Amino acid sequence: MEIISFTFGVLSVIAVVFASVIVLSIVKVLKLQKQIKELQDELGHTHTQIFDGDKNVHQRIDKDVDQIHRRIDDAHSYIDSRIDKLTASKQLIKG
Repeated sequence: MEIISFTFGVLSVIAVVFASVIVLSIVKVLKLQKQIKELQDELGHTHTQIFDGDKNVHQRIDKDVDQIHRRIDDAHSYIDSRIDKLTASKQLIKG
């Protein structure tokens, strides 16, 4: 009878330790899953920030290029009008 009681005692201690290890493992897995989810969310947020920053840079470049083209067109228009006036005044002198 003592051997059976001792055996049940040892088995119950082993069962408690085994159950504790299982519970701690489940808690650890749940924490790791939570960390993975947080890292995925952070990665998605970072990707969005990079994409938005890239988009802003490209918009700024496009805006600057448009301004440069506008200035060049204005300069061409100014030069054309000055040449037309010069040509007109030359014809008046000749003419």
